[in-house]
Amino acid sequence: MKKLFFAATIALVGVIMFTSCGKRCYCTRYENGAKMMVTENDRGARYFDKDACSNQSEPTYRGHSIQDYEKEVDVEIRCK
Repeated sequence: MKKLFFAATIALVGVIMFTSCGKRCYCTRYENGAKMMVTENDRGARYFDKDACSNQSEPTYRGHSIQDYEKEVDVEIRCK
C-alpha cells in the first residue's frame, strides 16, 4: 500500500510540474517578408500567459536592414 501511495505521489508531482512550466518567448524578425533572425526574449524568461509573449510583436514599419544598414526595408516582428 505504501509503494502504491508513493508511486501515485511521484506521478502527481510530475504532472503538476509538467503543466505549470512556463514557455519561452521567441521573436522572429522579418524584412520584406523574409525571415531574418529569431531571438529569445528577456534572457530566458518564461511566460505562463501566451498573450504576454505575443503582445511583444510589432506591426510592419519602415526600418533599416540588419544586413545593410543603409537599405530601408519593411520590418515586422512576430513573437510566439
